[in-house]
Amino acid sequence: EWSTRRFEKENQDMLRRSMKIAWTRSFVMPMLSNLEHFLKLLVLLVGGIMVIEEGFTIGQLTAFIAYSALLTFPLMGLGWVTTMFQQGLVGLTSIQTVLQQDLPRANLISLPEKKLKSLFAEGGLKVNNLSYHYPESKKDVLRHINFSIHPGQVIGVLGRIGSGKSTLVNGLNRYLDMGKGSIYLGDQDLATLSDKDVRTCIRTVTQLPFLFSDTAENNINFALENGDSGDRELFQKILYSAALDKEVARFPKQEKTVVGEKGIMLSGGQKQRISLARAMMEPCDLLILDNVLSAVDYETERHLLREIHKLLKPINNQQALAGSLLIVSHRVTSMEHADLILVLDEGQIVDQGQHADLIQRPGYYQQMWALQNDHNS
Repeated sequence: EWSTRRFEKENQDMLRRSMKIAWTRSFVMPMLSNLEHFLKLLVLLVGGIMVIEEGFTIGQLTAFIAYSALLTFPLMGLGWVTTMFQQGLVGLTSIQTVLQQDLPRANLISLPEKKLKSLFAEGGLKVNNLSYHYPESKKDVLRHINFSIHPGQVIGVLGRIGSGKSTLVNGLNRYLDMGKGSIYLGDQDLATLSDKDVRTCIRTVTQLPFLFSDTAENNINFALENGDSGDRELFQKILYSAALDKEVARFPKQEKTVVGEKGIMLSGGQKQRISLARAMMEPCDLLILDNVLSAVDYETERHLLREIHKLLKPINNQQALAGSLLIVSHRVTSMEHADLILVLDEGQIVDQGQHADLIQRPGYYQQMWALQNDHNS
């Protein structure tokens, strides 16, 4: 609600400024344009009377008319300058807003690579008494959240819309600075790590991915240094894991096909899976999947979940592509093989456990399991 109110306030301010500029253009400019004719009429009227009364010569009257003509374009230019000044004020306000932004983490120094790699492996991730409310809102979106993610674990987070799932994800990857509580990566407070270190350790695939107007291959390889295609065998394996191999093969130029601005040439499910494949290309400590299976059918979902769980295992004697997984979804089927499931409701963990235990206990999880089973049958 607070963001909606803020948007309305900014929108009204923009409307007010735009109307002010429109008023200047529609009233002042025509007035200045017609001022030329008014001046000519005034000079002819007053000057003509003075010539008749012999207080003025015809030469002097002609000079006044010439001077009034010279004033016309400078006066019209004054109107244009007024309009440009109003537009400049809007631009200046925008620039000042950017320049006045606080950069609290700008001076944080990245940890040595060896230390960074050992953080999650030695201590996992711990969330301690986490609470958060958005600015201009007194209601907590998250309240007293506590849980841990150990190396090799698969954690599921399930809850209805508005339960706080996305806010929790944005706290874990530090898109948001949490107001109360703490998040520890190993023995390091997440708030003390640089953005580069956080993005290296924790990777997020969102429900609404961003794709570039480039080839499918380059979008997937975006995380690699210099966009290098790297290991072709791994690339083909990732395509299969993301259920893209058959679809990419049907593209006009296969993986060289340009997907368009923001992936406009692709379906919602294809965009999500390309984003998922991009995340799979580089190892990370914690891979967060935020509703990335929302636009796929159940058969594709089962394939993706099976392949996603394989990320925790080394491929071709190389490092596993993920140390742990955090799967956020509203589908119970996404949670069935998780080591621990957190059920969120109104910003709180109202239940937790494994799938087999939760379906036996009355509550939101059991209700969703029954409803989705009925829908699928």
